Amino acid sequence: MKKVFFSLLMTLFLTACGGGGGDGGNSSPGPASNNGGAAPAAAALTFTPSTITQTLTGGVSSKISLAATVNKPSDFNGASAVYAYFVDDIGVLLPNTQISQNSTTQYSVALYTSPTLSVGSHQGNLTVKLCRDSNCASQFPGSPMLLPYSFQVNAPAVLPTFGANASVALTTDMYLGAAAPAQATITVYGEGRTWTATADVPWLKLSNGTGAGKASLTLDYLPSKLQVGIYTGLITIKSNDGQSVGLPVTLTVKPASDKILASEAGVALTVTPTWSRLTRTLQINDSSGAIGNWSASSDQAWLSTAKSGNSLTLSANPASLPSNAISYATVTLRSTNPSISAPEPIKVALWNGATTPTAITRINQVYTNIAADPIRPLIYVHNGGSAIDVYNVYTSQKTATLTGLGATLGNMTISPNGDKLYALDMATSSLVAIDLATAAKINTWNLSSALTNATRIKAIRPNGVEIIITNIGSAYLASNGKFITNTGINVGDLTATADGKKIYAQNEGISPSTTWAYSVDYSDLNGGTLNVSPLAPATGVTGISSGGVMSNGADIAVSADGSRVYTANGAPYRCSSLSPVNLSFISALPGGDAYPNNVKVASDGRVFCGISGWYSSSDVWVHGADGTLIRGFKFAGYAKNLLDRQMAVSGDGLMLIGLTNDPLLAIVPVGP
Repeated sequence: MKKVFFSLLMTLFLTACGGGGGDGGNSSPGPASNNGGAAPAAAALTFTPSTITQTLTGGVSSKISLAATVNKPSDFNGASAVYAYFVDDIGVLLPNTQISQNSTTQYSVALYTSPTLSVGSHQGNLTVKLCRDSNCASQFPGSPMLLPYSFQVNAPAVLPTFGANASVALTTDMYLGAAAPAQATITVYGEGRTWTATADVPWLKLSNGTGAGKASLTLDYLPSKLQVGIYTGLITIKSNDGQSVGLPVTLTVKPASDKILASEAGVALTVTPTWSRLTRTLQINDSSGAIGNWSASSDQAWLSTAKSGNSLTLSANPASLPSNAISYATVTLRSTNPSISAPEPIKVALWNGATTPTAITRINQVYTNIAADPIRPLIYVHNGGSAIDVYNVYTSQKTATLTGLGATLGNMTISPNGDKLYALDMATSSLVAIDLATAAKINTWNLSSALTNATRIKAIRPNGVEIIITNIGSAYLASNGKFITNTGINVGDLTATADGKKIYAQNEGISPSTTWAYSVDYSDLNGGTLNVSPLAPATGVTGISSGGVMSNGADIAVSADGSRVYTANGAPYRCSSLSPVNLSFISALPGGDAYPNNVKVASDGRVFCGISGWYSSSDVWVHGADGTLIRGFKFAGYAKNLLDRQMAVSGDGLMLIGLTNDPLLAIVPVGP
């Protein structure tokens, strides 16, 4: 097969002026074109080496480098462009010839051999043409030329393992009539082999069906003829030595279901004599793509709503509200399109405090687990027993004790809108749900797995539906405790964006540390379908450019909008900011000391990094949303430390709470 590879050399020879660079050449010239009966012109280029001689390994493409020297620059005076063609009649090269200019007469050429060359000797000539136009209707003097080659292809000693993998999980979903899922890239590891690739269903399309060596192909979804349902397919890749790899594909087509959803489902507001946090702006997402086709209303006169585009601003006037009390309001969203639903209201709570806390409060109690209410100025703590104590962070008073919950309580999580508190009961391998409006236990779910102190749970709200996920691979509908799916999340601490569409995880106490990112989507299809797919490959990242890989993972947090991910690791001695896209290291937060074991992001975007620092002057540092250091605090006593992952921020972002092994419950006023 004749293969013609060319490069358009826009600057080739154009700066050369009068005179020539000699007539000699090591290339073999062909007959000059358009010169009548005149003697053939000398070769336009001299190639070094004059014959390409190379030993190759079968199944691998090799780079061949050579130099090209212009012999007579004056032949190209006045040319607006020069097209350089490398004509390969046999197919010994790949079509990616590269030419770069070193000077007005010197050029570097890179050729790439085909990985499909058979074992043995290959000799022949490449024809090199320098043309005045892309069709090569007219050539420059001294063109064409022959460039001899001699390749010896040896069989590889041991062929690498044949295999293939996809750039993203091939389990995805879409709404009926919506755009198809994003294209996926499949990498085939077929060194030393040729291979074929096929799809067994018509709604999958591969960019090419054959290949050689290590190569990539793309997978496109063609769902236009699919109805609502779950579809499966198989990509099969077979090598010429009889090996085969199968990549299963699952596509869920969900009923068209447009919704309007707020960026956050719960809002905490606060006013004290010197502190005020009485407004909050949320983003309203209309999945139909419309802008502003919705309205919002509050059920309380003290809370007003204002919209601008797809932004909703909530503003509170506490003048009529009781002092030292929590007042509640509900904001309801409605679409101007009756076919678009608003599945969840926005819950708002306001604390009207008679005093502004100014000093750290340290309560001498043994607690091992803490959770902060996202809308109320309350925290929930326990010591691994059967009851949960409730404290108001502004008064530092215990306001309630929730009893009869279980025998050996573990990790806790709270609904993003503050509706429910969930706690593990490790003695019975179950999850307990508590209604925070009534402080009553309302449900217990059997998790059917042995639970330990390392088991974590997280309440999320993808598409406005509350889901409880665990780090033992399971997920449950919060409304009834129904098991939904195995998520594949089986490690470490968990954090999620406010909309529940992204989950991040980090393993704990392992060197090096590894972080994971997942994309989450939920639909009501088949009684509830949750799709959890890796967003980026798991990665262990280097913490500081001059330091080592992160180790001893302790905590992970993400900003509400998902723009920033943070980790706390025993080493290096700073909390770290990671890319939410690929989990690569961005920067280390200033301040800090050995050994970071807590990190949290407040509702106002500020970041709190805590350490296990027995002798440090501070063990918690406050950073602005831009990463700047604001100040530090000391929670634990001398030769004592914050417990791992036992720091919390109040829903309004103004109070910081931590558990230490003094033992203490420390409540720290941070302020606006």
